[in-house]
Amino acid sequence: MVLEQYIQRVEEKLQLLVKRLHHVQSENASLKEEVNQQQQALQQQQLTIQAMEDKLHLSKIAATAQGGATATEDAAFKKEIRNKINEYIKEIDRCIALLNG
Repeated sequence: MVLEQYIQRVEEKLQLLVKRLHHVQSENASLKEEVNQQQQALQQQQLTIQAMEDKLHLSKIAATAQGGATATEDAAFKKEIRNKINEYIKEIDRCIALLNG
């Protein structure tokens, strides 16, 4: 009789463990889905931030071109634009050299 009671307690504990396992697996799946959603939201926010930074940069360049910037900003943007143009020219020269070679 004692052995039967012991086996019954073990079975009850086993059933409790199985229930807990299912609960934890369900919670894990839910948390994984939430992580995926948060990662997608973060990625979307990063894209939005990048787009806004690009717009800000373009508006600063436009303000400089129209003379609406301070002397320091004007000089910095002119230098930046000059550097970009020089980079493009060097890249074009490399392409031409590759085509001729």
